[in-house]
Amino acid sequence: MNDFFFYPKYLLPGEKVIFKTNRHWLDLAVPLFSITTVCASYITLMPLFFPEDISILRELTLAFIASCLFLMIVVFLNWYCIRYYLTNKRLIEERGIIGKKTMSIWLRRVQNVTSSFGVLGRIFGFGDIFIESAGTRGKIVFDYLPAPQKLKHEIEKAIHFL
Repeated sequence: MNDFFFYPKYLLPGEKVIFKTNRHWLDLAVPLFSITTVCASYITLMPLFFPEDISILRELTLAFIASCLFLMIVVFLNWYCIRYYLTNKRLIEERGIIGKKTMSIWLRRVQNVTSSFGVLGRIFGFGDIFIESAGTRGKIVFDYLPAPQKLKHEIEKAIHFL
């Protein structure tokens, strides 16, 4: 697998990726919409507070827009850099924009796979998968996944064919 954010050193000899996914697009769209709404409200309402002094208004508005754009980039990168992988040997969760945190569970150690989704998840097609394994820290939550039932089935199929 040749991917900028998924280094081949994570894969073991003979290990192949069955699927990889990011979080559902709605996990990105809601914060971006909120930031855009706040920015548009600011631009609309600020002239009411500084009607005479246009230079202060211009500087404040440019600073606020720059801050909103920076925040949007951080939100996007945070969404983009959370990846979930199923290989023929392990489940892997990878997080981090600059530094990386990777957690994996061997498929042969998985004891329970549970999926859940609420009302919005049923409408928009996203949910969570809880993977539990033997051990004290053997739990991974793949949250805001697109099509969680399908991915749960893929995980169970991979476990079955070990």
